This record gives sequence, structure tokens and C-alpha cells, in this order.
Amino acid sequence: MKTKTNDQLVHLLGEGELDFTFSPAGGQFHLRGSDESLTPYGGLVAWDHFLERCGIIAQLAAHYPLPRTSPNATPVADILKAFSLNCLIGGTRFAHGRRLQDDEAVAKITGMHKGRLCGEDAFRRLCADLDPTQVETWFAPAEQMIHHAIPANAVADWDSTVIPRYGKQEDAAIGYNPQKPGRPSHHPLACVIGGTRLCLHMEWRKGNTVSSSGWIEAMEKVWRSPTAQHRIRLNRGDIGFGQEPIMAWHEQGNGKRPSFLFKLKLTANVKKAIAHISWDDWQGKSNEGLVQLSEIKLKLNGWSCERRVIVERTLRPLNASPQGSFWQQCKEDFSAYVTNLTAEEADAFQIVQLYRQRADAENVFDELKNQWGFAGFCSQKAAVSQSSARMLLLIYNLWSLFVRVLKNQGGHTEAIKSRYELLLIPAKMIMSGRRKIVKLAVGSKFASFLKEAYQRLEQWLKGTAPQLTLTMGKSPPWLLFDPTQATSSAVT
Repeated sequence: MKTKTNDQLVHLLGEGELDFTFSPAGGQFHLRGSDESLTPYGGLVAWDHFLERCGIIAQLAAHYPLPRTSPNATPVADILKAFSLNCLIGGTRFAHGRRLQDDEAVAKITGMHKGRLCGEDAFRRLCADLDPTQVETWFAPAEQMIHHAIPANAVADWDSTVIPRYGKQEDAAIGYNPQKPGRPSHHPLACVIGGTRLCLHMEWRKGNTVSSSGWIEAMEKVWRSPTAQHRIRLNRGDIGFGQEPIMAWHEQGNGKRPSFLFKLKLTANVKKAIAHISWDDWQGKSNEGLVQLSEIKLKLNGWSCERRVIVERTLRPLNASPQGSFWQQCKEDFSAYVTNLTAEEADAFQIVQLYRQRADAENVFDELKNQWGFAGFCSQKAAVSQSSARMLLLIYNLWSLFVRVLKNQGGHTEAIKSRYELLLIPAKMIMSGRRKIVKLAVGSKFASFLKEAYQRLEQWLKGTAPQLTLTMGKSPPWLLFDPTQATSSAVT
């Protein structure tokens, strides 16, 4: 039997109709199939409208680096959009895109040229012949569009994460891997804008690298953007970034480069410097659980100059044990932070508080890995693994901006919640003459929430419409994200 490929309903159980009778708590129900255009993703209508106005998918498709000669080839935009939908619904493997292939309503909403979403291998085949340099060059203009959503005086958090691999990937290598020691991995370096959860840049790296490997090259790529130069005021990172080449990069440029704040590794020389701090130089009470701070000038071996270091000391109680002493004892925990911020810009307590805000950057990796499949999409081809990671980050950023506009709450909503609110909406698509109508199956309370959200989206898009032109080389579509150009400040 040949399966029909037109718009008619394909029988789900051989030649028989879907017809069953079940008796749940509510009584007897007859379960039957339907040939209507139903979808659980009614929120895609507003999302795809937002995506089309951004123009990022169209730009990526227009600048695909390899020629495509087959007249029957699936358009690049359709392939990119199909993969982005797989990421959006929570897929973690290429094969998870099958869930959408038979959804006729989704194909019509997203404007698929062949009437259905492309197969799971389409994205892999599209990127398999690219080399890693081409992938980075291809995605760079689209990634820079997100730069216009950076707020003024932004703090850039730099961090890396380990992605274990379970096969033979071309660019995977054995290195630091606390979860799966000895297994190959990737070790991407990411730049996250503090307070926004936007991932500004990613450097795709092998697993045998450390946190600071390739940081200067990555920062130079970010710094080429005039928007980033104008809005990023501070780079922040953990102990892996407090190294001479990185700090020296910030101190160059006649004050035009951002400041830095890094946690300093407690080496033997750092501990000696801490030991020489007199009791009177500690700020704050020396009570259990309280923080004391001291500020010193320090020049370690290999440093080109003397730098400002903030030392933090906390008295913590020791755990009681049968062999412990009679009197309760405390231990001293020390942390050190190096920065080129002056005392007029931030005092010692403000420096420590500013660094602690960096903890939110860890939540970005947690969300990407557990809610977006950042650790899942991979292939034997290095270009495919890198392309899927960059495309996923792009969709993650766009969805975050989309949710901020619709909810207007001034904060980030993780995908595990925002998908249920703005994507997973049961819907039915009908044709009325030439009009395509999507009816959402929602209650009155939720309908009011959606109405207000979609009104905010319309107003925000209208406010940015004069600056929006999708023609490359003229007014670029990334102005859509520029809070200095838009009349709505929902993004910032």
C-alpha cells in the first residue's frame, strides 16, 4: 500500500478508521480521527510573525555560503525554520523533528513551500559540506543583530561549559570533563549579557581547552561591533580569566575598552599577600557568618603592572565531630577579585556584590542544556555540530526577546514556562474564502492574557516599522531590536 502524500487524512491504523470507545471517569467516549487542521502549537502564528519581521532567517538563507543547483531542493529558509521549530518545541535530537512533519497547520502557518516540514536529515545535509570557518562567517551577521538588544552600560559575563559526546565527532577531544571523565567533549566559550540572559557570542572549541583559551580572539570578534563597543562597560569572569594577557587587553586602547572584574586564583603568592594584611585593614566586624573586606595593590610574577585586588574573608563554623575540640571553632574562607575599576567607580563592597551577580550566567547554561537541547544536537561532521549549536543559540535569543515583548515583565522567563504560556496553545485552522483563520482553544482568563500580549507585540512592531527594511545593504532588520530606535522599551 502506498501512503498518500496529499492533504487527505492518512489512516492511522492500516485501512481501518480510527474508531474506539473508552469509558473514563466522565462516562463513555467515542474516539475518532479527524481530517481538520488541528495543532497544539497555536502560538506559532505570533512567533512566526515576529520571526518574519526580524528577517534573520531570510538573511541566513540568502547568504548560505555554498551554491545550490537542484531545482527540487528544499529552500534553505525552510530547512532553517524546520530546525528552529524542533529546538523551540524542546527537541534534543534531529530525529525529534518528526513530531512536526505531519502537522499540516504548522506547515501552513510557517509557509513551508512543499506543504510540510522537511525531514530530520535536511539540516545535517545542508551543513555537512561546510567547514567550521564558513559556519562562523555565515552566522556572524545574524548573531550581531542581537547586539542591538544590549542595554546601556552592560556587563558581559564570560564562561565555558562542558558538553560530553558519545560518539566519534570530528572536533571532540578528551579534556576536563567532571561528569564523564575520559570521554570526548566540546568546550564552548560563551558571552552572556548580565541581567538579560542573552547569549551574545559563542566560541566553538574542542574539549581539551581551558576557560581562557581563545578568549582574546572571541572578544575581538565581539568588539568589532560598534554597538558592543558603545554599550559593554565591563567584562566579568571566574578564576580562569584572571590572567595577564586578558587583563592587559582591557588596559590597552586608551580607556576605550571595557573594564574587567575577575576572580583571582588563590596561588601561593596571593596567599602570602593576604597573610600580610593587618587586622586594622579589614573592613567589617569579625563575627561568624559576616563578610570582611580588604583592598590591596598587588603585582604577581608575570604581571605587567600593579593591580587593584579586593580580598574577602568569611568566618564559617566547622562541622561538629566526635574528635572535635570542646569549644566551637570557625574557619576562614578567602576569596580575591582583581579589577581595574577605580575606587570612585566602585568601592570594595560594591565590587564583591557586582561579582556575585555573575551567578545568573550559570542559569543560562542550565536552561540551554536542560530546556533547549544545547548538549543534544551533534553529528560526526564538525560543521553540523557547530551549525546546530549556533542556530539553537540564535533561536534561544530571539525567543527570549519575543517573550519579553509579550509579557512585558522586565525579566527573563525560562522556556519550560514560556512555551506553555505562548507556544502550546491548542488551535484549529480554517479557510474562510481566501482568509486563513486560526482559532485558539483557550478559556476567557487566558484569552485576556493573550489579547494583551499580542497587542503589545503589535504596538512594538509598529513602533519599529519605520526603521525596518529587509533589503540587505540598506536599513538592516536588526534595528528591530535596537532599544534606542524603538518606541517600546520592552526588550531592555
